[in-house]
Amino acid sequence: MVSHLVVLLGAAVAAGLLFAMIGAFSVPSAAQPAENNSGGQGQGNQGQGMTMMNNSSDDQSPSYLYKLANKYHDYKDGVFTVRAGGGAAVAPMTWFFPRHAEIKVGETVKWINPTAVGEPHTITFIMDNNTATDFAAPFVMSGSANLTSAVPNANAEAVVMPGPNGSSIVVAANIRSINPTIIDANGKVTYLPPNGNYTMDGTEKYVNSGWMWPAGQSPPGFPPINSFSVKFTKEGTYNYMCEVHPWMAGQVVVK
Repeated sequence: MVSHLVVLLGAAVAAGLLFAMIGAFSVPSAAQPAENNSGGQGQGNQGQGMTMMNNSSDDQSPSYLYKLANKYHDYKDGVFTVRAGGGAAVAPMTWFFPRHAEIKVGETVKWINPTAVGEPHTITFIMDNNTATDFAAPFVMSGSANLTSAVPNANAEAVVMPGPNGSSIVVAANIRSINPTIIDANGKVTYLPPNGNYTMDGTEKYVNSGWMWPAGQSPPGFPPINSFSVKFTKEGTYNYMCEVHPWMAGQVVVK
């Protein structure tokens, strides 16, 4: 069972509202027919290991990122590992390494977060634009409940605004962004456990990893997520993004 505890945010809420006000961003549709491409990057990199990123460089030019994307390939026994982010406090990277993963039907892509500091990322497939979501959202609260911090003496206060008909509007974390979440073709919502393993059939409307943190760095109250795995059972091109950093995008091609 997924906890129904509402996690109220401070500065993160303000950032979420800012994203909401900016407006909807364009998300490529997924499960498009894959183009024939003999230059696949999956099988040809079997056995090629990964080494740690050089955190001393803050060069994020396209040429530098291209070199890193080609360097950090890890394919073994039908599992293609993709790094979500990287770097350290001086230059955490909002990039997928590699951005393009090519696999066969029935194989798996596993995402990890190797960042040296607590920078979260999500792996989010949005096949129906109506399922696009923010990590904070307004909710109507009936009555005049007094919200108090769950942490004694915390420097925290909920964002509460007047609502319709004497109600209040509370801005809270969106569990469908923070927790691993699936919305199937019929609109049914399913929550996965942390570090979920999911088999995608290509008919889903929304597939999300939840906020994925470097191992051991998830904040109190957040699910301890540091990986997400998806097995693909249908050919196609599947585009995904990070909900925390919407400019951060990747692609899985299944042949």
